[in-house]
Amino acid sequence: MKKIAYLSFVALLGSATLVSCSDFLDTQNKSNATNADDYLKDNLESTQANAYYQLKALSNNFEINCWGTDLYIPVRGKDPGDLDRFATTAENSDVSSYYKNNYLLVQYACLYADKAGQGSKGEAEGHFLKDLAYYNLTQQFGGVPYIDHYVTDASRNYPRMGLDSLYNTLESDLETIYNEKVLDATNHNGYASNQAVAALLSKIYLAHGWDCNTSLVDAEAGTYSVKSTDKFQKAAEWAVKAIDGMQLTQTFEQKWSPSNEGNNEQIFSIQYDRAGYPGNVASNGHGLQNQFGNYYGDPTKTGLKYSGSVGQQSAKALRLWNEGDSRWDGTFMNTIYNWDGNSNSWPNTGYYAYYNNKRLDTLAIAYRYYPWYMTQSEIEADLREHKAQYVKGNYVNTPLAFVLDDQNGAQYTFNASTGAATRSAMTYNNIQNVVYGGNTVKKFDDPTSSQANSSTQDYRDVVVLDLSDIYLVAAEAYYMSGNEPEALNYINAVRNRAGAEAITSFAEYQSMVHYTRPTSFGSVTPIDCILDERARELYGQEMRYVDLRRTKQLVRYNLAFNSTYVSSVSEMTGTDGNIKWLRPIPQEAINNNNSLTQNPGY
Repeated sequence: MKKIAYLSFVALLGSATLVSCSDFLDTQNKSNATNADDYLKDNLESTQANAYYQLKALSNNFEINCWGTDLYIPVRGKDPGDLDRFATTAENSDVSSYYKNNYLLVQYACLYADKAGQGSKGEAEGHFLKDLAYYNLTQQFGGVPYIDHYVTDASRNYPRMGLDSLYNTLESDLETIYNEKVLDATNHNGYASNQAVAALLSKIYLAHGWDCNTSLVDAEAGTYSVKSTDKFQKAAEWAVKAIDGMQLTQTFEQKWSPSNEGNNEQIFSIQYDRAGYPGNVASNGHGLQNQFGNYYGDPTKTGLKYSGSVGQQSAKALRLWNEGDSRWDGTFMNTIYNWDGNSNSWPNTGYYAYYNNKRLDTLAIAYRYYPWYMTQSEIEADLREHKAQYVKGNYVNTPLAFVLDDQNGAQYTFNASTGAATRSAMTYNNIQNVVYGGNTVKKFDDPTSSQANSSTQDYRDVVVLDLSDIYLVAAEAYYMSGNEPEALNYINAVRNRAGAEAITSFAEYQSMVHYTRPTSFGSVTPIDCILDERARELYGQEMRYVDLRRTKQLVRYNLAFNSTYVSSVSEMTGTDGNIKWLRPIPQEAINNNNSLTQNPGY
């Protein structure tokens, strides 16, 4: 699929001008079809490629998916902006682009479905993509206008569909696709499949249960009441169908290896292909590998990875992983190798040496990051064992090591000639303000990246629907259905793969929590356990805002773990007295739709 998508889309760019997101929102302009519309209608392959291509605009939306949560912080004085303060307005560009890009996916998915014809595989693919876009929209904006056809008329009246009705519509549509069985049973190369349909259904039913069948009791306490478990039971059923007996057999490290793309845990992915891209590869990838870390300098001068000081771990996130959990090393690049300044030796030395050099034990180390649970004696024994690798020599970067902990943080410096280490206590606040003072997420690393100061050359596929995510959807759905033993079975299946200690009861989990939490946070609940497990397993996969909003923990978690920017519930409340559970509907969309209203809180 990769080559077809790229070549077809580039051909389209050469022949026609695409319809913009703004044009789609401003529907009265659609009565006169553009050249691009005509081209797509007459070329089914290009219509398919363009529908899938629209997913790329949704591959990296860090701001709307990660700010305003408990896991990520800006470092080195960076300002996270209004999304982290819940001061967002209807003019916010991140919110507006996310809204527009999802509706553009709806537009071209509908065109593909219509062009492919009733009962065809292409129609099922188009409907899946459309329903995925609406799932995204409901999680950020609630009930939105539902459009199930390619818009060519001049209407400006598209009222919001009620959330319950919208969920019902998506569920019915996807269940029809699944039962017709025109899609492949599974597909790990970027096409829609029946497994992907079942996975999406499990997530929609889970959201449906929370949004429509629970009631908020106390936002600050994160408490709620359950009116019905029907939708949660359906979420569990569809999660089980999506899992279809598949076990988590590969290691966490193997799952995310750049050489293992398209493995059976990647249920549905947005496809990227450096080798097959016919345009400028330096500027047409995504930037996921450049998020979630501190700054390491200009790669052309340091030999390290470009990283923009956005989304480093919060103090809470540091202590989520306990000893023995392989997801700490599987998620973060904890050893970064040095570079000798010779462009011919990169990327076999420097940051990407981890992937490109088989003799890591002989390479000089630039930066080493230790987790909170390692003792000082264990750390210093490791440093002595590898001290030859900390000799500065002729390498570009001065070696440093850090203990990443909000309670017992430290920095190690090294004798330039011998590599002997010297420890000094250092608060995590000070560590995060130092260049290189923090590790980075490696899940999305592209080891074929060129040595450039750029954040647009990551060509790793972006996983949208993930097997272990669906395991945890099943756990959450079973818990909300009242079946705690089965919920724990799915949680422990995920933990077992990681080598983490099994949880025998939700009550037991309280003793396994080591992150600092204020008294106001209250007791650790089963939902906290599930959210913690989702954080460990899915860290960096841009699901956290949706997870907290869905489970009604958004206010509680921000007050406890985002207190730098949110110190009271009033700061998350609009002038109308409503808490800002949802993002604002973009003002441009309201201006172009006579029937569209704003969300509560704005």
